[in-house]
Amino acid sequence: METLKTMGIAGFLFFLIKGLLWLVLFALISKGFVSKEKVDRIKSRLRRPRKRS
Repeated sequence: METLKTMGIAGFLFFLIKGLLWLVLFALISKGFVSKEKVDRIKSRLRRPRKRS
């Protein structure tokens, strides 16, 4: 039961931090510190499948 509590706390903190980072990103975009084009380039780079060597 203790491990379930630990996993629950870890999961909660993960999604809390993830949500806060999204809010910070949207605030930075809206204030003009980060351009929407730059975010779109990063998103497209992350979506592209990587080539295997």
